[in-house]
Amino acid sequence: MQRLGLRLLVAAFALSWLVLPGFGVIDLLVTWSSAWPEVLEAGWGLFFTMLVAVPFVLVALRPDAARPAITQLAVAALALAVSAFATREARLGAFVAALTVETVIAADVVRRPGEGSWLGLSRPLLALGGAGAVPWLIYAWQMWGLDREDRFDSDFTVGIDHYSVQGALGLALALLPLLAAVRGDLRPFVPACAGLAAAYLGLVSVAWSDAAGGLGTVWSVAVIAWGLALLVFAWSQRAFST
Repeated sequence: MQRLGLRLLVAAFALSWLVLPGFGVIDLLVTWSSAWPEVLEAGWGLFFTMLVAVPFVLVALRPDAARPAITQLAVAALALAVSAFATREARLGAFVAALTVETVIAADVVRRPGEGSWLGLSRPLLALGGAGAVPWLIYAWQMWGLDREDRFDSDFTVGIDHYSVQGALGLALALLPLLAAVRGDLRPFVPACAGLAAAYLGLVSVAWSDAAGGLGTVWSVAVIAWGLALLVFAWSQRAFST
């Protein structure tokens, strides 16, 4: 009964990041509206939906298979913490604290992995992650710089500048595939989440080429290809493991 109660609590965590205070789904719904900064809305929505809410859903539904979700949540919390420091967004610190506490609670629900579950270097995924790491880090650095400029073309959710979360998304996408490349227990969940987030961000950036936080047409197409490659890798891992 206690474990069931914790799983229900984790499900509530997921809902909170999707709706309030996370606004994950809400921001994704306006990524195709010219009334909003489309790419920044996509970045915020993808971060709190794909990188935060989805792992909590996995913990709530399948705690015995949710160890990769805990690692992804820890990376998301780290990315937000670095972003809060880089941009001096004090209110983002509250998100970091909340996500950290919730991740600790979720980790208590997940059972310990079996022996050897961490093993398994993937060279293809390491190559994919390595190809994306530097561009994503540069993108994150640029977004943090734009946040510090207090630009008029951004948007604010619960008082937090979207550029700061855009930078956190870039940092997370630089780290997650590399972690999954060296830890077999993170596959295919982590590369699937990262791939879907990257591909969608690239798609929105192509569609709204002049939007704030955009990647530019060439890099947007490259990001779509990179994200789809991660998704194909994740699918192949799933297909050959069944």
